Amino acid sequence: MLKIRQEFYLNKKYVIFTILIIIFSAMLVLFYLNQTNQTDINERTKTLVKEAAELIEENGEAAFPELREEETKWFNNDTYVFVWRTDGIRVVYPPDLEGEGQNMSTLIDSTGKQIGRLFIEIALSEDGEGWIDYKWPKPGESEQSNKKTYIKLAIYGENSFLVGSGFYLDIN
Repeated sequence: MLKIRQEFYLNKKYVIFTILIIIFSAMLVLFYLNQTNQTDINERTKTLVKEAAELIEENGEAAFPELREEETKWFNNDTYVFVWRTDGIRVVYPPDLEGEGQNMSTLIDSTGKQIGRLFIEIALSEDGEGWIDYKWPKPGESEQSNKKTYIKLAIYGENSFLVGSGFYLDIN
């Protein structure tokens, strides 16, 4: 009887150990997939902004109507490119055209982060581009979510613009 209990106890230990290994392995796979997905979203967003900046540098304000067109790479569902002048005036905002013409330089997130000023600083920095993380509600929601936006400077003639696009970090 003692031998049966010892075998059962040993088998139970092996089963528990095996289950723990499987759970740990699954967690590693999920972590890897999440990191890969995050890298893909970062790259897609950065590429989109750089292409929009190139379009503006080639065509100036004549590019703005194209950036507002729905169901394009520039504006599709919750993904869109926005454009401000570097003085903070928003000149392209596809989700709400009535928001164009507003001074966004004093825009802050729910934590008090001065994202309007930071967008402009990123565009006017030596690199002329970069990422910013902040809190912002998803469309139609009041709860704040983590958002990440890529900003790039675009120059056409005497005009300087900041071009940006972002995504919510909890979207897979």
